[in-house]
Amino acid sequence: MRKAAIVVFAALAGAPLPALAQLAQSEPTNAGTGLLAPDALTTELPNGFQRNSSSKLQALIPGDLSKFVDRKPEQAAAESFYQARNYQPIWTGSPDALKRAEGAIAFLRNVKSEGLEPRDYLTPDLSADLSEEQAAKAELQLTGSILRYARHASSGRVSYTRVSASILYPDHAADPAEVLNKVASAQDMNAVLQSFEPQQPGFVALKAALAKELAAPQDDATLENREASKKHRGKDANERSRKNAADTIIANMERWRWLPRDLGQAHVVVNVPDFTLGVYKDGAPVWHTRIVVGKPGNLATPLLSETMKYLTINPTWNVPPSIIRNEYLPALERDPGALERIGLRVSNNPDGSLRVYQPPGERNALGRIRFNFPNQFLVYQHDTPDKKLFARDSRAFSHGCMRVQDPEKYAEVLLSLSQPEENFTIARIRSLYGDQERTINLKQPIPVHVTYQTAFVDKQGQLNFRQDIYGLDAATVKLMRGDERMIADTPIARPRNASSKPVMARAPAPAREDREWQGQYENREQGQYRSGGWFAFGAAEQSYASSPYRSRSPYRGLDRADGIR
Repeated sequence: MRKAAIVVFAALAGAPLPALAQLAQSEPTNAGTGLLAPDALTTELPNGFQRNSSSKLQALIPGDLSKFVDRKPEQAAAESFYQARNYQPIWTGSPDALKRAEGAIAFLRNVKSEGLEPRDYLTPDLSADLSEEQAAKAELQLTGSILRYARHASSGRVSYTRVSASILYPDHAADPAEVLNKVASAQDMNAVLQSFEPQQPGFVALKAALAKELAAPQDDATLENREASKKHRGKDANERSRKNAADTIIANMERWRWLPRDLGQAHVVVNVPDFTLGVYKDGAPVWHTRIVVGKPGNLATPLLSETMKYLTINPTWNVPPSIIRNEYLPALERDPGALERIGLRVSNNPDGSLRVYQPPGERNALGRIRFNFPNQFLVYQHDTPDKKLFARDSRAFSHGCMRVQDPEKYAEVLLSLSQPEENFTIARIRSLYGDQERTINLKQPIPVHVTYQTAFVDKQGQLNFRQDIYGLDAATVKLMRGDERMIADTPIARPRNASSKPVMARAPAPAREDREWQGQYENREQGQYRSGGWFAFGAAEQSYASSPYRSRSPYRGLDRADGIR
């Protein structure tokens, strides 16, 4: 084995072949087939082999780097990195470099424990006799695999844009220059490479659960955990998890990679398939409640990370264009007074488009409080006059927005975190109820993370599974392993949502309060909220909610861009 290592060193040093042969004959053979053990690398090499020539690596990078490093930003970082170190390799050419390579290769061959596939990170065989050119290519191959792993570990093996157009998290891929500098100076390669993956307790707990699942006999090790969560998943989901528990955990680990690394000192986490919302501070839970989320299909709740900026007391509900176009306009043509009889007002916006809205009040579909975290999907959290659905275990009934079971307590908790000096209480919040909108700006805005956790470890250390109500687990695992595996990490463009275009029509009879309500939200958030209210006509991209709600209820379609309640 040492003979092979010295041949690699000599090849990089540009030694003549006779010298290589003579050196090889002087070294004892090693019958092992693995990588060099650390103690085999400590012997000082003869003069001429301690520092290698970098001419071949320098010559190879301009033409061949793209064969090993597949992203242009990573190519630029690698070229600058090697140029700055005078093209000295970091994986070959010295005992320290080869020891570093040994740690990196061993880690990449074991990434199954991270929920990733070793075949996605090819590694060179440094135990073979390599020519100078082969040694340089081995250097670039390992560099490329390390950069690819760091990108996948930090931001996702799969681009969420390929899973759904209604997922949007901020980009936070590891900086390739920082990656190369870290591995080049690594004393503990495992620790450095693991630092690129999420460090949140939720991910760490799933990683430990995956290790148990992979080591246990099928349908055995975590059966007790699966049975404990059967109530929340249903029989079909339970049977499916017995066969594919590892895949479910892997899909959830992948979604953790999409989330921001810093969730915020105080933050809100929505778990859609668990139908819950939690408020956290300094990593500890503060408050927890039930919610209603979007129906599966085109009305599903989108996944996002945004910032809650203000609360609206006594909100106005502005009907989105798709509901106006598909449901209310035909109704108005048949009966001009139909909408007013169910508490809706009809007028025209300044651009001539039709506006349908519901003024504040006890019957308002959004209840008494709306929680605003501006986003391109036009969703929010809100109160509701219809409380009976919170008693159900499965609560996917809305058109995408999130209905909160106890909005008054939620408001009190948020305000106590944002501006504790103002001493907001439930009684004080109720004192603001009336027929006029009121805004409470959060002095310390609070991040909101809408997540999709079908597998998680609870505070008792119990592994829980939830039903994959939107089919995201299957879609994610298929992308990680299927025909699109090689391009799964490449983002795709998001199609525009035509359903948010304004409806150009004349109101049958202007409401008397039209001037009072018109333009109430103008110029908020740099024009995101136009005179139509929360719904920025024509500004939203593709979202789940692209179909009208067909309910006969007077509260039909009472939430989101495309009618969400």
